[in-house]
Amino acid sequence: MFKKIAAVFLSVMLFAAGTGVLTSYNVNAASSMRIIVNGQELQTVGASAYTDGPDVMLPLRETVEALKYKVTFTGATGTFLLERFQESIQFRLSGQELVLNGKNKVPYTGGFELKQKRAYAPLSFFAAIGLVTSYQSATGQVEVYSPEVMSGAVSGLLAAGNYQALRERYFAKETESLSLPVLQQSWAGIDLPAGSYLGVKSTESTQRDGATTIVSVLSFSKTEAVLTLELDTSGKITKLTLSPVQAVEAAANPVQS
Repeated sequence: MFKKIAAVFLSVMLFAAGTGVLTSYNVNAASSMRIIVNGQELQTVGASAYTDGPDVMLPLRETVEALKYKVTFTGATGTFLLERFQESIQFRLSGQELVLNGKNKVPYTGGFELKQKRAYAPLSFFAAIGLVTSYQSATGQVEVYSPEVMSGAVSGLLAAGNYQALRERYFAKETESLSLPVLQQSWAGIDLPAGSYLGVKSTESTQRDGATTIVSVLSFSKTEAVLTLELDTSGKITKLTLSPVQAVEAAANPVQS
């Protein structure tokens, strides 16, 4: 489970020679395959994404920079350390597992690649560390989102009443239950008694069999609510639910008779 507070700090880093922390760097050339990170197109120099059989390979450094990770590479052991807020991810390019937050070991056998001294990671790596990913082969577009950013984008569109844009942008096409009237009624049922929407307070995400569940606490002027998003393996929403915090707490802690 990955716990994240919805805050953003700028941390753009680059590999320094030998062992050490990556330092600031500007990238400004686009590749033929578009990489979208947290809603923004990633601009790169000499580090285009590419496909390798069933895998989509992304430049590791540029992608994690855009996700606000501080990156340290230890040349002696070939170990990478990604750090962001209170989260850490440690791994080796040739290793068989990821170490999350210094203690949780996650088996991982995805193939990293080195090209011209640059590391590339498969899209499955970013999913394994708790990010929302998708790839549209028809358009050549790859997307990577932090769960808190995904939650913020969805709740922002709900608050603005942009239900059509929300459905077209984020929902799985076969999801019939998430019709526009249902979305509008769901948000109105929370928004009216809760007061003005203020933003995302906190976010947690879990993954199982490639599917992702994102649970966020939303702040309103009078109370809080819980937004739950269920995403399929392509990163599209298949289920959206809104509940008052009190209702969620009551369900989790039923009164004993």
